[in-house]
Amino acid sequence: MRIVKRLLAFVVGAALVFVALLALGIRQNHLPLDDPPGSFVRLYVYLNTHVAETIDGSPFPELRPRTYTLAADALFAKVKDAIKSLPRWEIVESAEDARQLHAVVTSSLFRFKDDVTVAVVPQPGGRPVVTVRAVSRVGKGDLGTNTRHVLDLYDALEQVGAHGVVERMSH
Repeated sequence: MRIVKRLLAFVVGAALVFVALLALGIRQNHLPLDDPPGSFVRLYVYLNTHVAETIDGSPFPELRPRTYTLAADALFAKVKDAIKSLPRWEIVESAEDARQLHAVVTSSLFRFKDDVTVAVVPQPGGRPVVTVRAVSRVGKGDLGTNTRHVLDLYDALEQVGAHGVVERMSH
């Protein structure tokens, strides 16, 4: 009986440590947990996917495409400047003619690598869109890390003078 109690205490303790580490990881990413579509949906996604990408109509407002008033070539130059300003981000491939690049983000603690693809897509009317796709190389869930990469890029774009507008969700 004593062994069962110790084993149960160990399992409960390990589960609490695991949940605490998950919560800490999600909290460290400073994500908008209370924003639509809500905390439970966000937690489910952060625990079960390792991809974040900007797409039309995304239920996550921060993952909707952003348009910019700069010309596409000037905006692509700003994207490169923004990435160069981000710690642990490195541009590993750039296709100037297609206005696309591939960057790798290395985590500070475990040195995990995430791949981020960024494209500047010209639109009719002259307001190009920045699309972003961030993917973890390891794991099933990323605790929102790839969403944080998208947000960090958008913030860095603001810092280098490219001011974006989030597109409204289309119905």
